[in-house]
Amino acid sequence: MEYIPLPIHLFIHFALAIAVGYVVGRAFKKPELGIMFGILGGFFIDLDHVLEYFLVFGLRFNIFDFLDGRQFLASGLVRSWFHAWEYIPGLLLVAWLVRKNKTAVTVILALTLGGAVHLATDSLINNYPLRNYSLVYRYQVDFQAERLLNSEQYQEFMENKLKLSL
Repeated sequence: MEYIPLPIHLFIHFALAIAVGYVVGRAFKKPELGIMFGILGGFFIDLDHVLEYFLVFGLRFNIFDFLDGRQFLASGLVRSWFHAWEYIPGLLLVAWLVRKNKTAVTVILALTLGGAVHLATDSLINNYPLRNYSLVYRYQVDFQAERLLNSEQYQEFMENKLKLSL
């Protein structure tokens, strides 16, 4: 499996978030708003990794441990609360309910589509099945990395855990 370095991975998310936000914003004649919420949904969705870090390590924060993904390695869990397809239908319903308010629709659609593109891109980049981005599915497997990753990915996960002495 080809590994994409984290800076490139993040750049892909950021660039696509801007593009999605721009397209949505442009459709409603509010490109700046679209871009802002496209970035929120398509890039800052990764803030759940910070939440995960604090759940595992408490308020102690080490940027290098965070970038190594030690929160996942130490716990063996992948909760990633914001990475979930389940939010999309609800947000689309809200957008439809407020469809006469172009500002609200721009915000909700940019946020939603930015998030959807992020999840699809993560699935491709990380070589994970789309179901791994379902909160329901992750709950059904007790958020266990061992049950979410294929055997090759889990082997790599365990090797990284050993390298980092966790």
